[in-house]
Amino acid sequence: ALPICRERSAMMQQQLRAVLVIAALIALLAESGSAAAGLGTRRFARRSAAAAAADLHDKVRLSPDPTQWYKQQRLDHYNPQDTRVWSQRYFVNDTFFTGSGPVFLCVGGEGPPLQPDVVVTGDVHCALMIQLAQEHKALILAIEHRFYGLSIPTPDFSTANLRYLSSQQALGDIAQFHDYISHLYNLTTSNRWMSFGGSYPGMLAAWIRLKYPHLIFAAVSSSSPVQAIVNFQGYNDAVADSLTMTLVGGSAACLAATEQAFATIGQLLQTPDGRQQLTRAFNICSSATLEDTNNQMVFTENLYNLYPVQGNDPSCQSPGCNIKSVCSISLNTTLGDELARLVYLNNLSQGGTCMDVSYADSVAGIMNTTVAGGADRIWNYQCCAEFAFYQTCDPDSRCPFTKKPWLNTLQSFFNICQAAFNISAEENIANVLATNNYYGGNEPQGERIMFANGLVDPWRLQSVLEFIPPSEPALIVPGASHHAWTHPPSPTDQPEVVWARKRITMKVHEWLSLPPNPE
Repeated sequence: ALPICRERSAMMQQQLRAVLVIAALIALLAESGSAAAGLGTRRFARRSAAAAAADLHDKVRLSPDPTQWYKQQRLDHYNPQDTRVWSQRYFVNDTFFTGSGPVFLCVGGEGPPLQPDVVVTGDVHCALMIQLAQEHKALILAIEHRFYGLSIPTPDFSTANLRYLSSQQALGDIAQFHDYISHLYNLTTSNRWMSFGGSYPGMLAAWIRLKYPHLIFAAVSSSSPVQAIVNFQGYNDAVADSLTMTLVGGSAACLAATEQAFATIGQLLQTPDGRQQLTRAFNICSSATLEDTNNQMVFTENLYNLYPVQGNDPSCQSPGCNIKSVCSISLNTTLGDELARLVYLNNLSQGGTCMDVSYADSVAGIMNTTVAGGADRIWNYQCCAEFAFYQTCDPDSRCPFTKKPWLNTLQSFFNICQAAFNISAEENIANVLATNNYYGGNEPQGERIMFANGLVDPWRLQSVLEFIPPSEPALIVPGASHHAWTHPPSPTDQPEVVWARKRITMKVHEWLSLPPNPE
């Protein structure tokens, strides 16, 4: 689908490219196998969930099925007259819990559906939480976000039903779930709850502590863009910066080559002959042509996703899988000029298949209101109704991609919100303001919330980057991508990522060691 706010949509496109690369590069299967687990990542050379689960096999004592259903979740937490309920999926692992320990909650979000082993391995958002749970004898929980995975509260995804989809309703779910679990396990106030999450789940992990401090004792919020923004021009500005970072294999020359390649594309898009040249070079499918400017927008945005900045993994080995490899290809003069090198990158990604640039096909998923076919609609609705995060490539920005013709405009995002959800540009802007007013943006007034961000990750710009007194520490991880430290550990992890895990571990120990009723 055409990405509205790209965190989820880019992830799905990268999953598809990973599959194509596997088909073309069978020998590299082991390195590409875990790509589908990552949110906004590509071809991570991290241990699979199965391998991580095997490490804990002798230690974990799961119930026959860790998957459970809370069948009395309220549909609308903010309307006392609406008593409708639905069934929400959650997962539990009480292997280490003796009755007196804390409760560790892995918050679900918009990424791939949670799997039962999330309470064994932690998957990509909560692996560190699982490690800490063993030491602190914690009850391990994971809750699926409403409207994602199998936790579907309405019969379809019509705009009328999507009014029950919001971060505020998700927090209400967690609060009610807290009460349910507390009764189920006879928990008391001495069983301190901590919330964990990365990306949007990281936002929720922070906000549940912020809005329900009497229920959640502390939170670890990783790579969480808590400051909503309409024109997220800074995202691609940060991509440009990351392409120059020598720590991860970038350089000024790499950025210059990227800018030149996309400038050439911009020039070619402006003439019929040029568009034909691009169609042949990038093997564009015959179902759509570059004569349509909306298709041109899809085409250029497809190429943006060849640059794995957000999900950069320095240890991966597949061609084009990280900044170092992309820059190596971008500077390889034996492949031809800058445009020819970009064509080479694209061929690696496409794996011999044609590139679909159909705008109509891209928006079809967003317009689909069925549960079976409307998965793309859900996160995009939240962007239009709450967060925006529209990653433009404006002429006055440092975006390294095509800026002339100006295709990736703010209006292009507003158009889809209007068409798909009847949310106007003015309403969209007002929604973002309301979100920041409600939560406090990147200056939340809470306590015992740790914000961790990777310096390579463009999403860091919308997070908390400085310590907020009295107890909201901010951790900046040099060279790290989008919540890389929450992934299952690997021997090839960057030293900076290992350091980040140690810092977070120390803070969790510190908070759980506080006396009752800490100030």
